[in-house]
Amino acid sequence: MWIYIKKIFYRRSFHLSLAGIVCSLLTYSGSLMAQNEEIPTYTLDPVVVTASRIPQQLSKTGQSVSIITREEIEALPADSIADLLQTVSGVEVRRRGTHGVQADVGIRGSTFEQTLILIDGINVSDPQTGHHNLDIPVNLEDIERIEVLKGPGARIYGHNAMAGVINIITREGDQSIVGGHAKYGEYDYFDVAAHGTLKTGNMSNRVSMSRRSSTGHIEEEDTDFDTRTLDYKGNIHMGNQEFQLGLGHIDKDFGAYRFYSDAFPNQRERTETLLAYTGAHLRMADLEVMPRVSWRRHNDDFKIEIGESWYQNEHQTDTYGAQLDSRFKSELGTTAVGGEIAFETLESSNLGDHDRQRSGIFFEHKVFPIERFTVGLGASAMNYSDWGWEYWPGVELNAELTDRFHWFASSGRSFRIPTYTELYYYTPANQGNPDLKPERAWTYETGIRWNRKGVGANFSVFLRDEEDIIDWVRASEEDPWKARNIAENRTQGFELGVGALFSTTFVSSVNMAYTYLDSERDSGELESKYAIDHLRHQLHGSVFLDWFDTLTQTVKARYEERITGDSYVVVDTRLAYKSHQYEVFLDVTNLFDEEYVESFSPMPGRWIVGGVKFHMDLGK
Repeated sequence: MWIYIKKIFYRRSFHLSLAGIVCSLLTYSGSLMAQNEEIPTYTLDPVVVTASRIPQQLSKTGQSVSIITREEIEALPADSIADLLQTVSGVEVRRRGTHGVQADVGIRGSTFEQTLILIDGINVSDPQTGHHNLDIPVNLEDIERIEVLKGPGARIYGHNAMAGVINIITREGDQSIVGGHAKYGEYDYFDVAAHGTLKTGNMSNRVSMSRRSSTGHIEEEDTDFDTRTLDYKGNIHMGNQEFQLGLGHIDKDFGAYRFYSDAFPNQRERTETLLAYTGAHLRMADLEVMPRVSWRRHNDDFKIEIGESWYQNEHQTDTYGAQLDSRFKSELGTTAVGGEIAFETLESSNLGDHDRQRSGIFFEHKVFPIERFTVGLGASAMNYSDWGWEYWPGVELNAELTDRFHWFASSGRSFRIPTYTELYYYTPANQGNPDLKPERAWTYETGIRWNRKGVGANFSVFLRDEEDIIDWVRASEEDPWKARNIAENRTQGFELGVGALFSTTFVSSVNMAYTYLDSERDSGELESKYAIDHLRHQLHGSVFLDWFDTLTQTVKARYEERITGDSYVVVDTRLAYKSHQYEVFLDVTNLFDEEYVESFSPMPGRWIVGGVKFHMDLGK
C-alpha cells in the first residue's frame, strides 16, 4: 500500500492522484464494511461550544465547524498549533518559519487579521498585529481539541470574528500522571518537553513545559529559532460548580529572514506572551452563569536591516478583559445573554503610545418551532472608544430531514477594527494609515451534512460580501507597502468533505476535503500584499493506518493553488511504535522535498525528526 501511495505522489498530476488515493481507500474499506455487518456506530456528532454561546451537537449547528480531536493531535506529524491548523479544509496557514515560529491564519480567503483566536473561549488575538495571533502559550500536550468556526462569529464574540473563529480548548487533569518527550532531527533540531498532573480530591493541577530550537534550514541566513513554553491549568469541582485558573508564557527568539519584507530580507525578532485568566461555571437549577477575567501581555522586539543600518522596533501591548455569560431554559427555548469590557494599551518605539477600550452586550436565543427544526438568532453590540457603537445581527437554521441527513443555513454581519500596526506603523518598507476605517461584511452560507455508521460527508456553499477591507498595497515594487481601505471585496466558494472510520481493517480512518474560492476585488492597479493572494484550490487528504497493534502510520497530504497560479504539493508522515507507556516515532515532513513558499520566506525541504515519548499513570 505504501509503495502504491509513493508512486502516485511522485506524479505531478496531483489533482487526480490524491483524489484517487483517498477514493480507492474509501472504496476498499467500504467493501470490507459490507462484508461485516457488525461494524459499530462511531461518534461523529460531538458537542461543540464555539459556534454558539449555547453548546449543541455538531449536526444541529447552522454553520460549518471543523474539529481537531485529541486523537488526531497525538497521531499527526505536528509539533505546533500552526501545523495542526494546516490539516483543516478552508483554513489557510501561511508560515514564515517552521515548527510554530511564526504563521498567519485565514479562513475561506480572509486576511489573517479577520480570524479571532480564543483559548477556552477567551479572546487572545493581538491588538498590535495579527502576525502575533498564534503566539499562544499552550503546548500541544495541553490541548483537548481545537474547534474551527468557518464563518462570522461576530454575533457571538463581537469584533474581529469576521471570517471565522479558532477556539483552543485545553485539557483538564482527571488523573495524576507524568509524561514527556524528546525529539531530534536535521538542522540541529531538538524538542524536549515534560508535563504532569496532580489530582487530589476535587482539585486538579496540570503543568507543562517545552523547548524547541534549530540552527535553521537555510545556510548563512537567519532561520534559526529557540522557543520556550510554560503552561499551567488548575480546576476545582465543587458539586455542580467549577472554577478554573490558567497561566501561560511563551518566549520565541528567531531569525526572521524575509518575514515581513522581500526587499529587506535580513530580519530578527523576539516575542514574549504572558496570559493569565480565571473563570467559573456556576449552575443554579435552569440557570448557568460563567464569569471570566483575563490579562494578556505581549512584547515584540523586531530588527530589520535596511541599507547598512539596522532599524529596531520595540512594542508592548496589554489587554485586560472581563466577561459574563449566562444561559437559561424556558418554554420559549434556550437563551444566552451576557456582556464584556476590555482595555487595550500599547507602548511602542515606532507606533507611539496608545490606548482604547470597548464594552458591549450580546443576546442569543434558540427555539424549536417544530420537531427536528432549530432556529437560532441573536445579536451583539459593542461601544468602541475610537468608533462608537457597532452591532452585528445573525440568524441560523438547521433542519433534520432524516436521522442521518441535515440541512443548515446562516447569515450574519461582522466587523473588524484596525490593528495598531495598520494605523501607526512606519518604516521605509511599510507605512500605516491613522485614517483607516473598520472593515464590515455580510456572510451567507448553506449546506448539508450526512453520516451513517462511521461514514460522514458534508457540502456547503458560502458568500462573504465585504466593504472597506484593509490591505497593504503598492503601485510598484519600488514603492513602500501602505495600509488603506479597499472599496469592496466579494469572496464565494464551496467546500466538500468526506471521511470514514473503521475498526476491522488496517485502515483506521480516511479523510478527504476540498475547498474552492473565488474573489472579486476593487483595488484598481495596486499590488496587494495579502488580500488577493489567497488559495483558490485546496485539497486535503489523510490516511491513518494500523499496520499492527503496536505499529501505526499517519499520512497526510495537501495540494494548494493560489489565485495567482502558484501551486505545490506537500506530504507528511509519522510512523509510530507504541508499547505500554512508551512510544517511539519518526516524523518526515515534506516527504518528497517540494520547493515552495507560503509567504515571503522559503519553506524547508524534507525534514526528518525522530523521537520518543512516555506517559505514566501515577494512580496505578
